[in-house]
Amino acid sequence: MNTPICRFLDKYTSENKLRLHMPGHKGETPHDITEIYGADNLYESDITNGIIGTSEMFAARIFGAAKTCYSCEGSTLAIQAAMAVLKSQGCKTIAASRYSHRALSYAATLLHMNIKWLYPEEYLSANVKYDAEAIRGADALFITNVDYYGGTWRFVNPKIPVIVDNAHGAYLRFVDKKKFGREYLHPMELGFPLMSAESAHKTLPVLTGGGYLHFANGTDSSRAKEFMGMFGTASPSYLILESLDKFNGMIVGNPQIVNNACEAVANLKEKLTEMGVPLKKSDPLRVTINARECGMSGYELSSLLRGNGVECEMADQNYVVLMFSAISTYEDCERAEMAISFISMTRPKPLVQYPHIKPKAALPMWDAVWRPCRTVPLEQAKGGVCGAMKSHCPPGVPIVFPGEVIDDDAIAAMRLHGVKSVSVITNKE
Repeated sequence: MNTPICRFLDKYTSENKLRLHMPGHKGETPHDITEIYGADNLYESDITNGIIGTSEMFAARIFGAAKTCYSCEGSTLAIQAAMAVLKSQGCKTIAASRYSHRALSYAATLLHMNIKWLYPEEYLSANVKYDAEAIRGADALFITNVDYYGGTWRFVNPKIPVIVDNAHGAYLRFVDKKKFGREYLHPMELGFPLMSAESAHKTLPVLTGGGYLHFANGTDSSRAKEFMGMFGTASPSYLILESLDKFNGMIVGNPQIVNNACEAVANLKEKLTEMGVPLKKSDPLRVTINARECGMSGYELSSLLRGNGVECEMADQNYVVLMFSAISTYEDCERAEMAISFISMTRPKPLVQYPHIKPKAALPMWDAVWRPCRTVPLEQAKGGVCGAMKSHCPPGVPIVFPGEVIDDDAIAAMRLHGVKSVSVITNKE
């Protein structure tokens, strides 16, 4: 498989040139370069057709996309650019799950777009209803494909432009659906026009920040690079680009690597179930443990796992999420099994019910976020209008949004998430 970025970096390093260009370490990290002659430009690669553009072309073929753009700032930049594409096409209002990543809200704020919230029945769930009535008045739809617990959305063409936040599901393109579940589809396998924002670094062997913006057939990608450059850093990391390029060669050279990892995780899930460890259904590279059924909170269980040498991806009041990747092995899963086996379960506790709050909006988000505000203790915020997003990461999902009135339910929800203070607008005129 041709990996043009990797080959260029190897060649440049072997030439041992005097580096009178950025970055300032002057070759201490040899493959960390800037846009020198022949190195292409991430935001102009369509024009130059250089090593980055060629690598992106290979990635598009691998993922089944009409076009793929690399991101050095994860799915956040991909979401921002996708939203800008919609804005340029006349989109004013986008329908989205209330439990969407904060990248959506920040992008909508900067682009002066409105969000029509859709409310799943379960906290953080990707399974949101988006029939014609639900999305009425929206120009486009924003959907999370794999949520933090490992759930998926229902794949029905809404007949309007779609952005999929597939941050946790880049690997799904390579999963054997017959073996691991036909619901675990990659957006490029759905068969209708959409854009998919993906964090390659979450489930693929790619450096932190590596991501994709995929365009399916039938979408207009002509301004994608322009908008990625508008939001993205002017100094994208060649180390990240190299890792994205390297994965192209890896997956072509070993197409079964993802399924091998999925098999190892499936085997772990079977063993944990046999041990009596309560699991929530999740995608093939994730193990979500119901900590309450074990007699403790997710925070308590994650602390015990940490003491046993395992650091989890996320914990909350109810669950612990263990995230594996495309290169995880049976040995990794055995270590996880051993760490869990040392933990004693006690009397089950009921799940904590996260409130499904629906605060009223006093101001549009894109207006409210720029208003003067002050920080007050949570208990003094009732009746105020939120001035800044409150979102712990992971999962990076805001609880209350700028412009919304902070009522009793909102205070209860923030208290449950450990929020102690909140910003309220001081000038609503």
